[in-house]
Amino acid sequence: MVVGHRPLARYNPSDNSAHVACADSCLLMGVSSQVMTLRVAVVTSSRADWSHLRRPVAAFHAHPELDPILVATAAMVDHEYGAAIAEVEGEGFEVPHRIPCLGGDRDVDMAASGGRAQLGFAQCFAKMRPDVALVTADRFEMLAPAIAAMTMRIPIAHVEGGEASLGVIDHAIRNALTQLASIHMVTTTKAAHRLRRMGEEPWRIHKVGAASLDTFVHDPDVGDEAVFQAVGQPVDASTILVAVHPVTLDEDPIAQGRAVFTALENIDAPMVVCFPNADAGGRALREVGASFCAERPNATQVVNLPPRIWWGCLRRASVLVGNSSSGVMESTTAGLPAIDIGDRQEGRERGANVLSVPADPSAIRTALSTAQSDSFRAFSKEAKSLYGDGTAAMKMAQILADLPDRNTLLKKPVIPLLDEVGDVFNPTVGGD
Repeated sequence: MVVGHRPLARYNPSDNSAHVACADSCLLMGVSSQVMTLRVAVVTSSRADWSHLRRPVAAFHAHPELDPILVATAAMVDHEYGAAIAEVEGEGFEVPHRIPCLGGDRDVDMAASGGRAQLGFAQCFAKMRPDVALVTADRFEMLAPAIAAMTMRIPIAHVEGGEASLGVIDHAIRNALTQLASIHMVTTTKAAHRLRRMGEEPWRIHKVGAASLDTFVHDPDVGDEAVFQAVGQPVDASTILVAVHPVTLDEDPIAQGRAVFTALENIDAPMVVCFPNADAGGRALREVGASFCAERPNATQVVNLPPRIWWGCLRRASVLVGNSSSGVMESTTAGLPAIDIGDRQEGRERGANVLSVPADPSAIRTALSTAQSDSFRAFSKEAKSLYGDGTAAMKMAQILADLPDRNTLLKKPVIPLLDEVGDVFNPTVGGD
């Protein structure tokens, strides 16, 4: 078999038939087969997005027509945030490209980080010349590879567009990435419909579910000892998981986070407190969490938890408290009660196991009492996830393998008038 680099394949978007020939069957028939691979630059910027990319990247590697190349940036390569790239490499993934960019804890530092990332991705893509750049979700760092790719005529595949998180700048960034992207792999039917209303053509929109769920569905549980070694204390049915991030559209981005820790002050239960992300206010909120844990022998602050360890925590804990997307996207699959606090995740779809409350200590304590009741815990185990069934990775790999030619991808039509937009999207990878 001859393996080489291929430009984007020619493909009619209206044709839903299979487009990938099986190289193995060609070999069995004694026919020489030439498999040309699509070079995919996969951008990862944090422990959070890697949990959504881990299984897809493995599926890309397993696909004979794909050549995934990891590009790590921001918190993924920053030692202050745990440099989670070590865990990525520890699982056998090669990370040949690294673009440091972070610096400081203010909004102006976020803006400057984006500029440094922009320069780094321009230089990286000039050397790599990928056929496609894959970006995820809504982090501010993702604008840099997207802008670099767009100006260099590299089609963009965007994962998790069409969702909402109205309390943070992430919401606007996600929508900007949608406009820059040529192909969209979304998690829910509502997300797909939003992209149609933004003017995206139906053939560009694929509902695949949330790829982070693939780890829970397909990987075996890591076990109590592995969780203990990673966290530093046992995680069981009495443990409260705390995952709080800055709310970047607020004048005081950590005020809602402080309300969470105030609510938990007099709660006598073991707690695992996750590091906040690298947004403005992240360092200050991290210090609040560190002070909280320092006063409690049964509370631990953790920098990075690999995806399988995090799922191990979700399987075992009593409740997840905070404003992380994990609370609304992943907790349902684990059957874990979750309390979503404040407006950081406002607008995002959530399962029946999620209690949504304002960032008020009294309201948080009331919700915590409900979430830890036997009846609500039993109810949460039966809740149905809105984010798929853990089969996103293989769907994503096939979508990339079936991409049309570069010009078809890059040339997007004029946005239609509202009454011209129907609630239609690609039915081949999920439907309703």
